[in-house]
Amino acid sequence: MFNRLEDIATSDLPRTPVLGCCISKALEPDNVGDDFMTSRINWVVQSSAVDFLHLMLVCMRWLLDEYDIDGRFAISIHDEVRYLVKEEDQYRAALALHITNLLTRSLFAYKLGMEDLPQSVAFFSAVDIDQCLRKEVTMNCVTPSNPHGMERGYGIPTGQAFDIMETLKMTEGSLSKKNIPCENDSNVEKKQAV
Repeated sequence: MFNRLEDIATSDLPRTPVLGCCISKALEPDNVGDDFMTSRINWVVQSSAVDFLHLMLVCMRWLLDEYDIDGRFAISIHDEVRYLVKEEDQYRAALALHITNLLTRSLFAYKLGMEDLPQSVAFFSAVDIDQCLRKEVTMNCVTPSNPHGMERGYGIPTGQAFDIMETLKMTEGSLSKKNIPCENDSNVEKKQAV
């Protein structure tokens, strides 16, 4: 992996491997030679993470629109994205997030010449469904300023976290609303929904 990062950083025109974003002219090899290698390698990593986020946001927006899932992007924090979703669409939104991760990681793997994507990488370990923003869905968040926690103090129960298999079970493997096939679903799904 580090060899690939260095290859990109030392190329004539360093670009991110997926979306092809250019490095600042100030750090191009023609201008700095072999200097600032740590900064250039860090640029590849950080800018690729931004590419990843952009692809996830676009893919998720597409799935929300395409399957009439009532949700919107709220915030990204480091390597997490958070969406506000109508309760009736929460499980379909969770599946959309898993699919978004699969598609985004598949594109990254393909662009880097990898032809296989292990299931453990393809899907999130879990998608959290919660009514508030907290580190883990099972935390009651008892603190000196919140001595009663979320459940007793505010009536907010613990959230849920679903891996891909649990999400497939909850949604019956479909992003479509129950018994309303989407024109983009396969014929098999359309027959099952009728």
